[in-house]
Amino acid sequence: MKDVRLTPETRLVLAVVLALTLALLAKFFWTLIVYDVPLGYDPGFYRYLFVRHADAFPPFVLAELDPWARGHPLGLFFFTTILLRLGLPVDWLLGWIWNLFPVLVALSLAWVIGRREGKWTGVCVLIAALLSVAYFDGFAAMYWKTYASLFWLVWTVHALERRSWWSVPLGILTVATHHQTGFLFGLMLISWLVLPLIPVSRSTQKTIVGRLSKRDFLVVGGIGLLIFAIGLLWYLPVWQDAVLVHLPALLQNDGSASGSFPPASFYLRTSGILLLLGAVGWVRSVQRERWTLWQLGVLWSFLFVALRLFFYRRFFLQLDFFLLPFAAAAMVEIWHRFTRINFRLLLAVLIVVQGLVMQQVMLTRVPLVDAGTFNAAIELADIVPREGFVLGLENESVVVLRGWLPDHHVGGPGLFEVFWSQQQWESFLLGTHEDRVFLLSPLPQPTYLFVSALFLSYYGPFADDFLGDPCFEPTDNTHVYRVTCVPLP
Repeated sequence: MKDVRLTPETRLVLAVVLALTLALLAKFFWTLIVYDVPLGYDPGFYRYLFVRHADAFPPFVLAELDPWARGHPLGLFFFTTILLRLGLPVDWLLGWIWNLFPVLVALSLAWVIGRREGKWTGVCVLIAALLSVAYFDGFAAMYWKTYASLFWLVWTVHALERRSWWSVPLGILTVATHHQTGFLFGLMLISWLVLPLIPVSRSTQKTIVGRLSKRDFLVVGGIGLLIFAIGLLWYLPVWQDAVLVHLPALLQNDGSASGSFPPASFYLRTSGILLLLGAVGWVRSVQRERWTLWQLGVLWSFLFVALRLFFYRRFFLQLDFFLLPFAAAAMVEIWHRFTRINFRLLLAVLIVVQGLVMQQVMLTRVPLVDAGTFNAAIELADIVPREGFVLGLENESVVVLRGWLPDHHVGGPGLFEVFWSQQQWESFLLGTHEDRVFLLSPLPQPTYLFVSALFLSYYGPFADDFLGDPCFEPTDNTHVYRVTCVPLP
């Protein structure tokens, strides 16, 4: 048997990678240990989608969904349906599997960049992922489709740069998993093909090391056509809800469809050091070679954020993600170029400061609902019959209700199966007994109110007056009231 001996440098790299992997696991798993409730607004949405799609087996069979859920692309649910049908508990997808997934995405990016730029740059990608605030915020919001699509995109870019036909299935999964990331990938691929064709000076032409030969141009172009032709087939069942309804707002910059993510100014304050390293690394990269798919990922994401185009806040997550390799490259270059101890010490101090700021932001990311409200919502499955209706009184706990009562009728302010206007909601909460009877009558019966701690604290004495209406009868669960003023069918 051949004796394989590792060099001292390789041992050091492996030790550092192991330490950084453990640090990433700590970063993304501490919420699972500290909190009994998943972070973010989306767990309820995803639990509903996972369960409903799993009920419509085999994959590709469109599940019976609420109207709001029909616009989600099907790529992610193809895999989760198979896993759930094999017996995987659905709450694992909201628990330890989700906590592990950002670590796997970061390791994938580090490996691919390490193969492309050198092992120490790959190692520094893990440092950048450890320092990133936006990367944690995407996790805290449980953007399952975004992270799954970014995972496929990393491997797609790797395969494309190697002119591998593996880029076809990987690219299809990128497009079919998340329309926003898939759209970004389309822009990256088209510009990668077109930009080298634009006439430039001889000096500039030398930096376009990614310039494709005629044969490669045809191969990559064919790969791209296959990816988007087959990828769009996945959208056919949800074409109207997932694509067409968004087209009119695609180039709007009025903020009407900005996306639910913190503004760029927040990350300039909390991730300024990491973003600066990424910008420096990107500029240095463009000076050496242009245009690579990694550079174009940064460019297109930046344009969406800077021009405030459709869902521009959400695109900051992709911008931050594509800057991680360039931040890593900048760290390596600074370390090698400035060998004096004071420069290296300054770099180390900046990294520590960015890490401390990131940690402080992480501690502010807490569940939207308390454990008591969460557990009470779960218990409703044993209280309310399947044909019954559960009415949430604010739009945070009602998302939990939707996820953990996937087979029931659920509604709340502006969400799901209640289509009351704001004025009607005001009449229901602050109006007369007759107003409530009128509004409750069309709902499926029996109807139950879910009363959360947030509702009680927000409305104060008005909440007591509301719950004192003869329409509502307390149950053994202090969070649940039954509607008695509307006769059963």
